[in-house]
Amino acid sequence: MTSRATTGKTYPSIRRAVQRVDLDRDTWAGPSLLILSYDTVGAGVIETELLDFGLVFEGSPFFSYGVELQPGHVLVANDFPLVTAGVKQWKTTEVEADSQATLFYLGAHLWISIEAKTAYKLRFRLSFEGITMRNVEYIRGLNG
Repeated sequence: MTSRATTGKTYPSIRRAVQRVDLDRDTWAGPSLLILSYDTVGAGVIETELLDFGLVFEGSPFFSYGVELQPGHVLVANDFPLVTAGVKQWKTTEVEADSQATLFYLGAHLWISIEAKTAYKLRFRLSFEGITMRNVEYIRGLNG
């Protein structure tokens, strides 16, 4: 009995399955930029409620912010608002995969400090940038 090798022949169903796995790998994670708006009135220190990203960041995202006056408001001479903001606490979850624990970032509580004599209405633009997981169903323990 003779046997014949089928070198180089690929069956269409196998090719499609391999392409699907490659596509899934390529779309597991990628760079993302999330921008949230947060409105304030007056001066003082504010601790925000949990800002849920709706995304799953792999590692701590880079946080930055910008501030603008809300429509209809103008700066008062010699009373420009001095603002600062930072992350008070991250909302995270730890998932073990392949005997390694990975920390994923799901949201944040922020602190905002505003110094001014005038009760300005400000709009903060909060930016979170990093690598997000796109197909979380592949990560055991993360999807519920």
